[in-house]
Amino acid sequence: MGLFKKKILVFSRLHITNFGDPIIADCCKYIIEKTAKENGVKVKVSLADVYEKDMAVMKKHLKNKKAVVFPGGGLNSVVFNEKILNFFPLIEQQKDTSVFFNAIGILKINPKKQNEELLTELFNKEQVKQVTTRGDYDQLLKYIRTPKEYPCKLVFDPAIWVNEAYGIEQKPNASKIGIGVIRPEIFEKNGNAFSTEDVMQMYSDIIAQLNEKGYKWELFTNGMKEDYNFGVRLLHHLGLNKKKYLGKNVKNCRELVEKIASYKAVIAARLHANIIATSLRIPSVALVWNDKMNLFAEIIGEEERYLGTDKLRDASCIVHQLELAIENGYNEDKINRMKEITVETIKNIIN
Repeated sequence: MGLFKKKILVFSRLHITNFGDPIIADCCKYIIEKTAKENGVKVKVSLADVYEKDMAVMKKHLKNKKAVVFPGGGLNSVVFNEKILNFFPLIEQQKDTSVFFNAIGILKINPKKQNEELLTELFNKEQVKQVTTRGDYDQLLKYIRTPKEYPCKLVFDPAIWVNEAYGIEQKPNASKIGIGVIRPEIFEKNGNAFSTEDVMQMYSDIIAQLNEKGYKWELFTNGMKEDYNFGVRLLHHLGLNKKKYLGKNVKNCRELVEKIASYKAVIAARLHANIIATSLRIPSVALVWNDKMNLFAEIIGEEERYLGTDKLRDASCIVHQLELAIENGYNEDKINRMKEITVETIKNIIN
């Protein structure tokens, strides 16, 4: 009581129905608090939404904060990054506030020139003390023009701590395979020669293969309505019951984590479905549409389980990789080493 607490603000996308980003924010807050406690540092961590429209409210969030942390997730949206730049003058009014970009995702393949210019401007602001990435380290270095107080690092996405942050573990006797569906046009929009019809066929073939091998399964989403609507269409196409094979869409972060925790193993197209599964040590196979998924695979040493479009027409290959994942589990040493590296960068935030 009465001891000074370093006030830290975690700024993220909080009100978004693809629950990956809110989970990142929750987990980043958890890691900061956990690391501070383990190092005897008193902190008070609060959350705020980058999309807050009222500048007076934004100013109130920032008041007396010693550190502002962008917790992770993709920084590939011009709209999002311009939003950060728009309220950066409020941070600059507080000269003793340090800024940390944590575990950010950036594109190496076909990045937008406008977005690269925004990233360069953001990362080289005087108050930015550290930039870490969950993805391509060499790509990040291209945007760093001024020396940082702390060096750039390759780190884990905070969601790898979701089991601890939410106090959730895999359910005992889990027997179903969870199939994480995604809006089908996302493959082509990310430069893959993989049409909506191809995606429909891919999921249909995966289901047929699981049925043939006697696995129980169900569809799930990360919360996005467009993904859920595709799941409904897929089941209608297959003549299967929505209530039995999909049910209601998840409504919040905890529901998503609990949903994934109910599965024996997961085949999923959303990055954070796979990261959550990894955190819970539930075997997962990824249906890759974006390089950010391959970058996570490299960090955990499971590249063979992250399948690009050259493999996604072969359901037997997908299910075979799932069975290997169930048999072999995860590389615990690799995960633990990367966690340790990540925590070292979190210590810079609480110093």
